[in-house]
Amino acid sequence: MRKFFIIALGLLIILGSGNGELFAQRGGARGETIEVKLANPLPRESPWGRTLDRIAAEWNRVTNGQVRVNVRHGGIEGNETKMLLSLASDTVQAAVLTSFGLSTINPSIMTLSAPFLIRNERELEAVMQEVQRDLEARINRENYFIVAWSKAGFVNVFSREPVLTPDDLRRQRVAANPDSSDINTVFKSMGFQLVESDWADIGAKLNAGQVTATYLNPPAVAAFQLHTMLRNMMSTNLAPVLGGIVINQVTWRRIGELNPRYQQELLNVTRRIADEFDASLQRTVSDSIQAMGRGGLRVNQPTAAQEQLWFNEMARIESTLMGTVYDRDLYQRVNAIVTRIRAE
Repeated sequence: MRKFFIIALGLLIILGSGNGELFAQRGGARGETIEVKLANPLPRESPWGRTLDRIAAEWNRVTNGQVRVNVRHGGIEGNETKMLLSLASDTVQAAVLTSFGLSTINPSIMTLSAPFLIRNERELEAVMQEVQRDLEARINRENYFIVAWSKAGFVNVFSREPVLTPDDLRRQRVAANPDSSDINTVFKSMGFQLVESDWADIGAKLNAGQVTATYLNPPAVAAFQLHTMLRNMMSTNLAPVLGGIVINQVTWRRIGELNPRYQQELLNVTRRIADEFDASLQRTVSDSIQAMGRGGLRVNQPTAAQEQLWFNEMARIESTLMGTVYDRDLYQRVNAIVTRIRAE
């Protein structure tokens, strides 16, 4: 689901000419040092923050200090729309984007976060194996280059009162990120009450009683300590959270000019660390839920009949979303993959 994880990921800026004339800098000198400011919307003391610090250290090592990554943690560079603007102006050179931000670059990517289209890790892995190369080509055609993907778990509903059915959620005031226009369109079509709120503002709005529910993945909820006010989690996954580290093309070219080997070496080390992070994520999710459980979080499991109500809701509005909110061809391609997996 579109920012289903935070976390959200910005999507639609006209960046000017593809030859990078929008950016003032260029490189080439062998002794040059490039600073890469990497915008991260999540806290430093989160699994993502720690992984990014590790990647920064590896970039410094691989390039003998010629490429130095300064990770700007905790959303200090703003939301995903702001981060994309900063990438375009070269205020920052790289950013961690969720599917929201990635779909600003190429709207079709949001299709993978359609509610209940991909329902578990096995389905997500199968889908990414078949469509990842195509998705990368779509992003890299723009003024960006995707350095690594991250499958950051799934989004769940967190609420003050238990939510097991669509009608339960309709009685809540759901915090919705204003950048997440696609998922907001879907939720409005389902009849949910949305309250626009940047993720950093949810705590204040919860305290004020302006919102009573939201959709995020468990580690993000734990990182922001939202479970102290939203003490119920619906166990059914709404949608996967896809993220990516994106660098602007002008900086990526400058790195190649420093040393022709650097680009591939940086890709190798970054994707290795991202794969290791993905492999540890299920434990991270489980640990987050257990920790929040010790703090009073209740995990509520819908019955099979209650889950089917959610699937029916999506099926009811699906035809109105094709070709507008979601890419019809990609949706059908993904649906064929998961249908095959479920039949095995």
